[in-house]
Amino acid sequence: MRSTIPVLTAESVVLRSAARRAAATFGDSCALSLLDFGYGTGRVTNDFALEFPGDFGNSGLDLHVIAYDVSGVGLTKAMRKLTKGHGFDIDDDVTFNLFADTGYVAGSARRMTDATTTTVTFVHGNEHDDSTTVRDLVLEANGDEPFSLTTSWYSALSHIPTVARRAAFFDMLSEVTDSRGEIVVAPSVSGDLVDLQQYWNERRLAGDIGDLPIEIEGDVIYQTELSQENFWHVFGTDLWELLEQNLGPGQTGWLEAIRLPGEEFRSREEEQANYRGTQEFNRRVGRRPWTAAEYRSVHTAAAVRTGSTVLEAN
Repeated sequence: MRSTIPVLTAESVVLRSAARRAAATFGDSCALSLLDFGYGTGRVTNDFALEFPGDFGNSGLDLHVIAYDVSGVGLTKAMRKLTKGHGFDIDDDVTFNLFADTGYVAGSARRMTDATTTTVTFVHGNEHDDSTTVRDLVLEANGDEPFSLTTSWYSALSHIPTVARRAAFFDMLSEVTDSRGEIVVAPSVSGDLVDLQQYWNERRLAGDIGDLPIEIEGDVIYQTELSQENFWHVFGTDLWELLEQNLGPGQTGWLEAIRLPGEEFRSREEEQANYRGTQEFNRRVGRRPWTAAEYRSVHTAAAVRTGSTVLEAN
């Protein structure tokens, strides 16, 4: 578990800043469309979606979330929480097939609050699907229209083995996002899992990895609470490289610290102290590319791409 604080202040701030830019850009649309790649149980996105009517109701925009994840269990849990705890109604007969051999659109849940409609469409992916398949699937769920805002929080890209496959999925996130829209990809970076990084890098350099997908520095294998072995990539300078490769004309990109290293938060006070540290780091570094040492001083970072002409001060 990350901490007793479900959503970090820095996560909320970077998401709402991106949403404000998107709302200013797409204000003449009917709805703001948000793809969450690696939605899980909706930890960050549901918090935003539930507060959207109050925060953005005056914009005249509805919200349509495309919740993509390879875990049908996580999606089912999120759907039940929205319907049983927050008054969402199921539009269609939402069905999850935990044994499907390819991804599919499972269905939607919807809530009307005052004049704002919030819709969450659940897309159950398959970890073996390639980026083209996932691209077509999430666009289908959004009526074959590009997204106003695309997010990915902490784990989705990190679970993808090989440099080429991670690049293909980052490219896919860029491709499905409107060129004027927003992308926020926030994985763990070099200040996370430091001991595991060193252990697996030493084994990689010694040629002691067998057939495990350990390819570059930052690749690790960790054990879950159920003693299952999972792949994880901790990003370093390759995060900026992926972002830079997906900057087109009229687009701006930068990195933001989301969490500094340290123990899991036991209180809001501890989380706020860490947040103040991220603010200071971001003020000091600005929007230039980070050095390798700066990645090592941060636990989680957001790569942000915007096509908006409305930029807030960092």
